[in-house]
Amino acid sequence: MERKPHLFKDMISLGRLWKFLAKNDFDLIVYSTPKALLIASLAKCLNVKRSKSVAIVQGRVYENFPELKKKAFMALDKVSFTLSDKVVFVSNSLQENYFRENIVNSRASKVIGSGSFNGVNESVFHSVNLENKESLRVKYGFSKSEFLICIIGRICIDKGIEDVYKIARKINNNIKFVFVGSFEDERSKYKVKCIVKEERGYYIPYLKEIHEIFQCSDLHLFLSHREGFGNVAIEAASCGVPTFAYDVTGVKDSVKNGISGQRFDFKDTKAIARAIDEAAKSTDFSSKYPNARSWAVENFEQKKVWQNYLEFYLNQIQDER
Repeated sequence: MERKPHLFKDMISLGRLWKFLAKNDFDLIVYSTPKALLIASLAKCLNVKRSKSVAIVQGRVYENFPELKKKAFMALDKVSFTLSDKVVFVSNSLQENYFRENIVNSRASKVIGSGSFNGVNESVFHSVNLENKESLRVKYGFSKSEFLICIIGRICIDKGIEDVYKIARKINNNIKFVFVGSFEDERSKYKVKCIVKEERGYYIPYLKEIHEIFQCSDLHLFLSHREGFGNVAIEAASCGVPTFAYDVTGVKDSVKNGISGQRFDFKDTKAIARAIDEAAKSTDFSSKYPNARSWAVENFEQKKVWQNYLEFYLNQIQDER
């Protein structure tokens, strides 16, 4: 099943999933991702066997679509939610958006715990001392003296790469960016290449030890235009690294203003550039957010998040019986 809509291929996926569900007995069917919500809920509805179903909503790809196109996708979500027994949102702000637009009601939906779908592994994502931080910078070829900003994840327009490019041209030369992730469009690839070529940043296509990039960074920049939750921000917080981000859906829940970082008005790149310059000049920026890790671990520790979901799933099965 492809990520983007494709009518013919999606119909084939629907048929195959319907057959699979018809041949097997499940106590509970759980589905997520925008396309899977629709296809799985339809397949489950068309099936004679009436298994309990849960839709996990991790974001809205249509958040910034033109109004008419957005309404069409909202209607499809409403179909998916109506056909599901329970709808789980990964953040409160995401759920509130659906409430406000009357796509789902409060009785059929919930947020589990404080949000997130996977939480953060505190034993992997942890802070390091200055000596280890400098060792990591040597390992990856970063300067020990520069103010390092990490940008982690898919690199595309919706993740704010054009906004990062604008900021990079406004701040002083001792501030460097490190991008880790794959490109999703040529425009974004060009922007990052320009930043690297101008010696304002570094690019790493893939890295298994992503926690080490957080640990050797001074700041995490997260200018996504839309998120379901934004797990990368709690990973940064768990490493003791603050996040500067837009005050948008999903990110409102994964960046605690003044605790794990700072949220800015959407598209206010001037304010963000000023804040970054001030942070780079500050002698005590590294100690400005002392409670970032404790907040992240208290609310999103991975095993606790997993346990909350497990208990929820088991309760759904017991209610069915």
